[in-house]
Amino acid sequence: MVRRLAPAEWESLRELRLSALLDAPGAFASSIERERSEPETRWRERIARHACFVAEVRGERVGLAAGKPSYDGIADRRDLISMWVHPAHRGRGVGTGLMRAVVEWAASDGAREVALWVADGNTAAAAAYRRAGFVPTGRRQPLPSNPAVGEEEWVLAIPALDEGRAS
Repeated sequence: MVRRLAPAEWESLRELRLSALLDAPGAFASSIERERSEPETRWRERIARHACFVAEVRGERVGLAAGKPSYDGIADRRDLISMWVHPAHRGRGVGTGLMRAVVEWAASDGAREVALWVADGNTAAAAAYRRAGFVPTGRRQPLPSNPAVGEEEWVLAIPALDEGRAS
């Protein structure tokens, strides 16, 4: 089951985010050292500003993804960030459910597309995003947490609700 975290669940957000950074330090724009030292107020601000979603299997929190306004300030774009699934639950549809939740949130927030960044070498993530309909844009930048590694932007167009209908 995927659901949106409530603001009072900031500790769950922190726990999942730190687990993600420990599991896949080269996949994220931040580091475990930086985020472990962030104060409670920062976590509370993050959960209030972002649409944070958790995946739960039999009551255990096994995945995280968040949506936020575009880093680039594009009015009809939202960014998918902090995507992570516990290794024991990968390949079971958990990531798909998290992506779907963020895309549905983005659409309800007026977005026409969702963007994300994939670190070079993260072939499993790239394959999952491709299956979900994301496509690489060719836009590249250094990974903020390790500028020696690059990352590429991917985008998913959100179809309008009336697209494809006969008039």
